[in-house]
Amino acid sequence: MSSPSSRSRRAAHAAKVTARSAHSSGMIKCYVELFERPDGVRDLRFREKLTRRTVRVLTDQPMYRQFAPMSNLLQDCYAHGGGLTTPRDRKEHIAIVAPIFAQNAQEIVVWFGDEFSVTVNIVSARIASPPVSVWCYVEEYPGENESLGLRLREKATGRKVEMYGKTKDYLTEFLASPRFTGAYKLMPNLYEKDGYHDYVLVSGGTAVDSYDVLLFEDGAQLTYLLGPSPDTAYRDAFRVLEEESAAAAHSRTAVTHFESGRYREAVLYARLAVEMACGGVVQT
Repeated sequence: MSSPSSRSRRAAHAAKVTARSAHSSGMIKCYVELFERPDGVRDLRFREKLTRRTVRVLTDQPMYRQFAPMSNLLQDCYAHGGGLTTPRDRKEHIAIVAPIFAQNAQEIVVWFGDEFSVTVNIVSARIASPPVSVWCYVEEYPGENESLGLRLREKATGRKVEMYGKTKDYLTEFLASPRFTGAYKLMPNLYEKDGYHDYVLVSGGTAVDSYDVLLFEDGAQLTYLLGPSPDTAYRDAFRVLEEESAAAAHSRTAVTHFESGRYREAVLYARLAVEMACGGVVQT
C-alpha cells in the first residue's frame, strides 16, 4: 500500500501535467460534485476528472451576481448522474473550454467570457424520453396600436409555446431583450423556424401538450434559456444534432406519450406525424 506522501506526490505531479495540457488546449474535463458550504447549505460544483481539483468560474458580468454561472447546467448534470457525477468514468464528462485565470494543486480557475464554451458528453444521446424541453424560435407579429407582438413557437413543428401567469409577462420582456441589446444581429436564426444555430430553450412541467399548443406550468421547474449557451449544453446533448424533420419529431413525441400512458396525446402526435410525412402543414 502506498504511503500518503507518495499519493500526494503523484496527485501533485498529475496536477502539473494536466495544468500544462490545459494551458495548451484550454479544455478541462469535469464532473459535478455535491458539497456542503460553510453555512450548511448544500451546493454543486465542478471538479476536474483526472486530478479532482475544483474548477471555479469567475466573471464580471452583473447578471451573474444573483446566481452562479451555469447553475442550470450543474443541476441538470447532477440529475443525470452516471459519469457526470464521478471522476472514474471517462466516457461521460463535461468539457469546459475557457481561458485559465489561475491554477494550483487544489483548484483551477477559468474565466467566463466570450471564449468560454461547454460541451456535455453522455453515452445515451438518443434516449427515448429526453428531458421535457423544447427548442423554440421567436415569432414577431403585428400587435395593438401598431406595436410589435412577440411569442414563441416550437422549431420544426411550429406549434405555439405558452406559459401561465406572471411568467408570461416576464417571457415577453425576455423575448424583447435581443432587440433591445442588439444581440439579434448575431442571432438571426433565433427568428427562424428551421435550424438550431440560435434558439430559446424552454423546459418544465406542462399543463397542455397538444398537437397545436404547448402550455407550460408556472413553477420552480420552468426555465427559458437563450441558446446556444453553457446552460443549454446538457439538454443539447440529448438532442440529435442533425436537424430533425417535423414528422420525426412528432413520431418521437408520440412514442414518449405512449410509454408514459398518455394515449390520447400519443394518437394525436402519431396522426400529426403521418400528416407531416405526407406533406401536410400545421396552420395555427
